[in-house]
Amino acid sequence: MQYLKDRRNRHRITRYQAWEGQLTDFLFKKGYERDGFGQVAWSDRWLFRDFLARYQSTIAGQESELLRELYLSMGIHTSLPGRLQDRDPKIRAQAAKEIAVFRLDEPAEDAPPPVAERPWRWKPGVRMEGYLDQVLPLLDDPVPFVAHTAALTLTRSRSLRYAEPVLAWVMREELYQRERLLRVLEGFGPTLLPWMKENLEPPNQNPEPWILYALLAGSHRHRESLPRLLWLLEVPSVDLRASVLKALIILADPAVYPKVRSFASSPAWEIRTQVARALGVLGGPSAVPDLLPLMADPVYEVRRNAAQSLVDLGHSGVSALTWLADDPAADRFARDIARERLEWADERGHM
Repeated sequence: MQYLKDRRNRHRITRYQAWEGQLTDFLFKKGYERDGFGQVAWSDRWLFRDFLARYQSTIAGQESELLRELYLSMGIHTSLPGRLQDRDPKIRAQAAKEIAVFRLDEPAEDAPPPVAERPWRWKPGVRMEGYLDQVLPLLDDPVPFVAHTAALTLTRSRSLRYAEPVLAWVMREELYQRERLLRVLEGFGPTLLPWMKENLEPPNQNPEPWILYALLAGSHRHRESLPRLLWLLEVPSVDLRASVLKALIILADPAVYPKVRSFASSPAWEIRTQVARALGVLGGPSAVPDLLPLMADPVYEVRRNAAQSLVDLGHSGVSALTWLADDPAADRFARDIARERLEWADERGHM
């Protein structure tokens, strides 16, 4: 068994080394205008697919179209419908990934000169319809990594046709997992936010999708969403308000400081924790008087964020922490967290 693995690896390395030289000539020395890429053995077609996929995501323009045509000239794409339904989850995931990597639902624009002719050759400008629609059922795949790959494929298309099913897939996950899946939704680009604004249920009825909206607005730094975020702060949902505050921290608009400060006394510690981060970012040194009361909060996460905000403010914040750490009349919790942050800052050269 090990002998066979070593033999396959040696063959793969040999083929890759040969193809790398051919690919350089083909892409950058106009080999496509002369004799094409050259013949690839039928038995090596799957190896050649993996070889091309390594480069497809790193180049653009005409070279990207040339690589795409090389893949299509192998005829491998004709097996995609069957592979998307294969019993092996690795094969299903690989098929979905190919559709994304080689953009198989896009028409070829400014198609380059053809590679060497083959009987099954793809014709430039022909759109291969339906591959993304065939990926849709994989969102319900029982194997998580297959469903995840399917979602990535659909979002990389940037087609909002698939926004609703992908969003529904994300919403089926536990709340703590959804923030991790933001990277998948980000594949749609900033056009997803206007779509969500128009198509989501009102936040008073269903606030959970709006949590994703807030987090995406922050990750995209979408300042046009600021009025909508401030409106969402009025919705009585702890998780939604905490997520909106996270977005406001990233957008860093000082004009929203008074609105954020009004939540410093919220009964929900999750909200106070985000406020303790936001005040320092939005208010600068003038936030010190508002941060000091949060240093005595009964919840450690709130105290820690308030202390870190003071450290991040530089001299004015560190001076306030030093005064608090040395004040015997100060709250015990406030003194302890002030000393902890001062030691932390000193160790890292922040003082």
